[in-house]
Amino acid sequence: MKISNRAETAPNPYGGAGIRARSMPKGDRPIVLYPAYFDLGRTRDQGRRVAKRWAVESPTAQEVTAAAKALGLQPELEEGKAFPSTPWRKEGRVLVRADYYKTSIVQKVAKRIKESR
Repeated sequence: MKISNRAETAPNPYGGAGIRARSMPKGDRPIVLYPAYFDLGRTRDQGRRVAKRWAVESPTAQEVTAAAKALGLQPELEEGKAFPSTPWRKEGRVLVRADYYKTSIVQKVAKRIKESR
């Protein structure tokens, strides 16, 4: 019994070419680092991704960039970008390309920021 592949070949009714997210190779997407990930004033529910002992007060995108550069991650700073849950705070974000898991990169950057202060 043959199962139809119609769902994968049918055009997208909402426009576009019907490209699915999994079609993009994972290595081509940058890892996004927001200063909110390292902010001591935020809770985990508000976007902090590191333990309180590695978090700092009001980190800036420039500090995240400097820490990523010190780790050899070739960061790209994007000014004027906002963390999705707080779109009114345009703190910026940092894009890095790495072959590591995002959680390990976030932890290493957090430790570097903490050491630099």
